[in-house]
Amino acid sequence: MESPQSRRQFLKEFPVRFSAAAAAGLYLSEGLVFGENQPGSTAKGNLQKTTEPILPESHVLDETWPSLAPPLYPEPCQITGVAIAKDGTILALNHGENHSDPALGYLKNLIRKPAVLVIDPKSGKLLRSWGSNLFILPHHISVDAAGNVWVVDGALKSVFKFDGNGVKLMEIKGVDVGFQMPTDVAFFKDGSFLVTDGSITKRALRFDAEGTLLGEWGEKGEGLAQFHTPHSIAIDDSEMVYIADRENRWVQVLNAEGDLKATWRRLGRPSCVRFHSGSIWVLSNFNAAKGIVRRFNLKGELLEAFHTKPAASKRDFEWPHGLAVTEGGNTVYVGFILTSRQVVRYRRKQN
Repeated sequence: MESPQSRRQFLKEFPVRFSAAAAAGLYLSEGLVFGENQPGSTAKGNLQKTTEPILPESHVLDETWPSLAPPLYPEPCQITGVAIAKDGTILALNHGENHSDPALGYLKNLIRKPAVLVIDPKSGKLLRSWGSNLFILPHHISVDAAGNVWVVDGALKSVFKFDGNGVKLMEIKGVDVGFQMPTDVAFFKDGSFLVTDGSITKRALRFDAEGTLLGEWGEKGEGLAQFHTPHSIAIDDSEMVYIADRENRWVQVLNAEGDLKATWRRLGRPSCVRFHSGSIWVLSNFNAAKGIVRRFNLKGELLEAFHTKPAASKRDFEWPHGLAVTEGGNTVYVGFILTSRQVVRYRRKQN
């Protein structure tokens, strides 16, 4: 775990570094603002204000599913990404011994311990692991339609493709395509894919299935069709693209050519967006211990939501970052990266 000194430093700097995010948390049930979701809408289109309904918690923490404490590790590890493998197992991407802190940065060494943990969805126990000495700052993990596993690493400025057993099939290096800090990857039906490059160049890059760069779109800014921190990306069945911009606190909806179609605002700080069973799922955090998962339809209408820290819970649920959805949305996994360093499972309430 981090030293008391580093923890005190983080808490000292937290109100300044994330004051805007904390303020956003005060408006959890205030109105969301959605862009026009009509064919031909543009970046300068009118914005429509709607009121976010106050909904009951849709999912509850599954206390029977154990928190992640694999015997491979002497202590829980920071979980930055969660995905569902083709065989149904849970993939948890982690920082191993390379603990990172929002206030103090991260180590520059390769992670010696396996960065990808394969977890039994029934018991929550570690089945196997892979990815030793490959990553420095792995950020998100995704699985394509063929079952290949993709990992982006911001420190290495690279995107990796593996088979289901962890054998490396492809690496796209920043030196070749100009990555600065890639954050996530999502896939089109033809095997081409988009990568968000999040903290410096503020853009999305499209590659063909073989990893050849086809083009890019987006620019730095805080306006519509611009990016501040494109932190996560998803693509739906109609190949519309959803980009979660953490610092702009919105999700922008674009077509495959990068034309803006809608902007969903006031989402806190969205850290992960995923498409599952016809819905868009967005994980946001407002401060270290305050997170929420929302499910939207493709028009941006809120369908259900739940907090990542259950009411009155005394457990540690700091900084939700990774999100995976399965079983038609009945089961949701969230990974936490700060002090809690765990994967937890939430189940939809039964009527």
